[in-house]
Amino acid sequence: MLLSVFGNNAQTLPFRLSKGAGTFRLGVVCGNESCWLDQCSVKKKGQAYTIKDKLWKEGEIKLIVCPLTDSNGFIMEVSGERLPEEFKLCWAFGACDGADDSAVTDNSIPVASCFHNVFSIEGNAFTTYYGESMKLRTVHGVSPIGSEIRLSDGHKQASPLALFNSGKKTDAPVISALCPWKPQEKLYFCFYQRGDYNYFMLPGLFGKEHKTRSK
Repeated sequence: MLLSVFGNNAQTLPFRLSKGAGTFRLGVVCGNESCWLDQCSVKKKGQAYTIKDKLWKEGEIKLIVCPLTDSNGFIMEVSGERLPEEFKLCWAFGACDGADDSAVTDNSIPVASCFHNVFSIEGNAFTTYYGESMKLRTVHGVSPIGSEIRLSDGHKQASPLALFNSGKKTDAPVISALCPWKPQEKLYFCFYQRGDYNYFMLPGLFGKEHKTRSK
C-alpha cells in the first residue's frame, strides 16, 4: 500500500494509495474560510511538498512522506512556518475499492469508490473495511492527537468545512476531521495495512524512516 510517489509516476495531491487502498486529502481552516491543499500552489522536491496560498499570506506548509520499512504503508510529517494563530488542519480519507486503477478525473476523493466502505473510529485512529465479504481488506490510519473524526458525505467536498459539516447520512461515506495546529508544531499521519502503531511512536518512526531515505 504505497503511494505512487514511491513509484515511477509523479504523485500529486491528494495522496492516492496504491491498489485502491484509499485517498487521503488534506486541507486547512482559518477562521470561517477553508481550502484543500490540492487547490493551492504546490512545489514538489523528492518526497517533500511545499504549499503556499493567499489564505495564509507569507506562510508555507511542508509535507514530507516516507514509506515504512517494516510494514506496507507510509508516514507523513506536516509542518508550517509563518502561519496564522487561528489555524486548523483538516483531513479526509475514503474511496477504498481495491481497484488497481480507479478512474479519477479531479482532485477529490472519488465518490464512486466510497459506496461500500465501513469505518471503525477509535480516538485519533481508525480502520477502514472494504472489499467482498470473503475477501475483506483493511487499511489502518493514525492521525494527530485531538483530531475530531466524524463520518461525512463524500458528495460534499466543495471545501474542508463543507465536508466536515456535511453529516453522516449518505451512500458515499468518508471520514473527515479537524485538528488544532499550534504554531511551529509538527503533526504526523501514518497509514498501514499490517502493524500496530500509536501516535506517540510516530515522531521517532518518521525520524528513522526519513534518515533511511536520505542516505
